[in-house]
Amino acid sequence: MGINSILDLVVIFTKAALVTLEVALASIAIALVIGLVCAIVLYFGVPVLKTLIRVYVVFFRNTPSLIQAYFIFYGLPKIFMVLDSFTCSVIVLSLLGGAYMCEAIFAAVKAISTNQKELALAIGLSKLDTVRYLILPQSISISIAAINNNAIFLTKEVSAMKLILLPEIVYQAFSIISLRPDLIIPVALFMVLSYLVILIPMTYAFSRVERRIRYAEFGN
Repeated sequence: MGINSILDLVVIFTKAALVTLEVALASIAIALVIGLVCAIVLYFGVPVLKTLIRVYVVFFRNTPSLIQAYFIFYGLPKIFMVLDSFTCSVIVLSLLGGAYMCEAIFAAVKAISTNQKELALAIGLSKLDTVRYLILPQSISISIAAINNNAIFLTKEVSAMKLILLPEIVYQAFSIISLRPDLIIPVALFMVLSYLVILIPMTYAFSRVERRIRYAEFGN
């Protein structure tokens, strides 16, 4: 890895930041879908599926993402198929994030008053329509702050995927330092700066969404 100037570091960390962002955004989107679906299943209380979802949530919330990534990337090819580091990272982080999103959204579903649900059924809405027009909009509104936190958490968890050789920010930083220990300070600065460039706009965007939702609800 030839590094002759600061510009070389800029190029390396720009590419690494783009990889981190791509994995993070894909994982957040899929995790949100998983969380919504799981929360709806829990709301309907389907016996077998409810149990499977509980097991899934407990497993992924209580095991490190490093172990999950190691098993899928190195263990899965022994019995099923080989996955590249990008695909494996998205799968691991989507499943991890889905477990957290499910808990956040389902907690919001439970926070909606029973009176509202009963009133929706009383005026002729089916259970599916109740979920579509009442449960989901309010649960997303209530859980938007938790969704924001989970999104930031998943973005930072991309760094754990260095174990499976994903060329993200931390992986590139460690690779450079292993070859050029004299660059540890500029590399550390670039590493921090790369995360700030990703996370500050993401946090701001979610804050804007949250404020818009709050304004729509309360007018302030």
